[in-house]
Amino acid sequence: MNGDGMGLREYINDIVEAVVTTAKGMRITARYGVDAKEEVTQQYPEVRREPEERFRGFLRNDIARCTSCTMCVKVCPVDCISLESVRGADKKMVLVSYDINIGRCMYCGLCVEVCPPKSLTHTAGYEMAMFERGEMVLHFVQEEGGEIKARVAKQVAEAAAKAAEAAKAAEAAKAAEAAKPAEAAKPVGLPAANPAPKEDLSAEAPGGSKADPEKKA
Repeated sequence: MNGDGMGLREYINDIVEAVVTTAKGMRITARYGVDAKEEVTQQYPEVRREPEERFRGFLRNDIARCTSCTMCVKVCPVDCISLESVRGADKKMVLVSYDINIGRCMYCGLCVEVCPPKSLTHTAGYEMAMFERGEMVLHFVQEEGGEIKARVAKQVAEAAAKAAEAAKAAEAAKAAEAAKPAEAAKPVGLPAANPAPKEDLSAEAPGGSKADPEKKA
């Protein structure tokens, strides 16, 4: 009998609890339904909610400020960022491609935190619909990678040629400077030396007689 009494008591308690919780829910619903100030439903997409200041939306990279340091690629836990770069004529890295797969991104914000030039930021965007998964990859470099590489290679070759010409001109100037002291050490404007007197073949031989040239052995 005690078991039946405990079962009935629990049954009644469950009914009371259900009635109380339903009354609380209906009271909140009635309050929002009557008071216009309590309206929380927004008529999307005509009305859009403004994100908070620190909202982490889609990523955006300002490629004009990006230094191609690859810190964002290394820190990303899901490998959703990829970039390619080449070294330019001024020894700085030039972006060839910079892509972000927003379908794989988990919006953790690590890439934004480690970016040295702060070119990578979270935007307020959160709406994007696609038909293909490939459309979820955002390309921030619009120029073709082959064209960028060709242009940079041409600039590097021109810079190397100019550097070689400058080095050649510097070597020539250095050689000219080294030749000037040697020219200054030479005597300038000295009179020519007098020729040595020729020996007189008609000089007298010993004993007072003149030497005969025909008899000179």
